Amino acid sequence: MLKTHVFFFALILLLLGLGCTNINRSPVEAGKLENEIYSSNYFNLTMSVPGNWKVNTLGKVEKKATPADENKADTTLVANLLIIYQEIKKEEFKPNLSMIAERCILYPEVKNENDYLAQVKKQYANLNPITSEIEKTILSNDVECFTFDLTMTIQEMTMQQTHFALKRNDFYIDITITYQTDKQKQELEAIVNSLKLN
Repeated sequence: MLKTHVFFFALILLLLGLGCTNINRSPVEAGKLENEIYSSNYFNLTMSVPGNWKVNTLGKVEKKATPADENKADTTLVANLLIIYQEIKKEEFKPNLSMIAERCILYPEVKNENDYLAQVKKQYANLNPITSEIEKTILSNDVECFTFDLTMTIQEMTMQQTHFALKRNDFYIDITITYQTDKQKQELEAIVNSLKLN
């Protein structure tokens, strides 16, 4: 099992204004971003991306199976499908959305999306966040997922997150939005609610 979510470190880079400028792509789960629509044929999904938002990452494979893992050296285990953020002038904080895919075999004890989010919550425990209960919800376009909220402070900066988890193929997908104001949350939730599963 991964000790921490890979997206968490990318998130910190965004919050500190150190996001990379090159878009990383992988041939398997890269997806594409065209006409303000992110799409992934591998996961059969699409999501709207506002044209004035910046792309930090598009399809970066973070972890592959090693040769010792049942000869699956080319099997992707973790991929950052998409990280986008809103550039706000004269402010350090950048509201952002990340979508990460983690192969189910990384969590052998996990049976469903609820259990998966319970593992995600545990990974934040050392930050002493305030978290809500995990709940089942229905997004627009009849997309069913599980979700929870958390509030945390990093380097004297307080922020909120909402995690949305769903299962596609042999992966758990965690869509995380990070914000500080209700307006930012509403804008990010609108992006999440544009999610369509084909």
